[in-house]
Amino acid sequence: MVEFIEVVKTFGKNRVLDGVNFRIASNTINQIVGDQSTGKSTILKMIYGAVKPDSGYIRVFDSNVSDLSYSGVVLLRRYIGIIFEDIRLIKDLTVKENISVVTKMTKRNLYISEDIFDRLSIGYLLDKYPEELSLSEQSLVNIARGIVFNFPLVLADEPLRYLSLQYKQRVIELFKFLNKEKGITFLITSQSVLDEEFNIVDVNLNEKR
Repeated sequence: MVEFIEVVKTFGKNRVLDGVNFRIASNTINQIVGDQSTGKSTILKMIYGAVKPDSGYIRVFDSNVSDLSYSGVVLLRRYIGIIFEDIRLIKDLTVKENISVVTKMTKRNLYISEDIFDRLSIGYLLDKYPEELSLSEQSLVNIARGIVFNFPLVLADEPLRYLSLQYKQRVIELFKFLNKEKGITFLITSQSVLDEEFNIVDVNLNEKR
């Protein structure tokens, strides 16, 4: 589903990714573990076309992402759920509207799996605005937005950072459920191993950015 071959990326004088190679199979849960500012987020951004590599090959859904036009990247993102590290909720929209806006961005008629709201215990938040939510609640909404439409691939950048231990485990179990029951493939970044059952992707992250 996702493959990196000799991918190189430099920011200024700092080479963040130096010949990165890895492959992710469909219907798996995968994790990139590394310190902060070592290129984990850059890898995710490359997968959904927000950052271009300096060299190398990136395959996603049998397409070479680095060769895609703007319209090609837009089409690619219709099939990728993204859980951003920085919680990107639109302050003037309710929680439900923040989640539904994904259908406008992807230009697809997507079915909302409302059981996700129950599994994350956020159903009572749907009519509230972001400023009315705690940081933990905003984080749960951010997670829901990335998975509620059952995208075949979900990229999750430090998704558990602002959650209590109880909710961290609940989200981990939800990821496992969606992988088993829906066949969703996950690529998650974090600074420590989240679950022993997740595949660890060795990308040799050494450089600080």
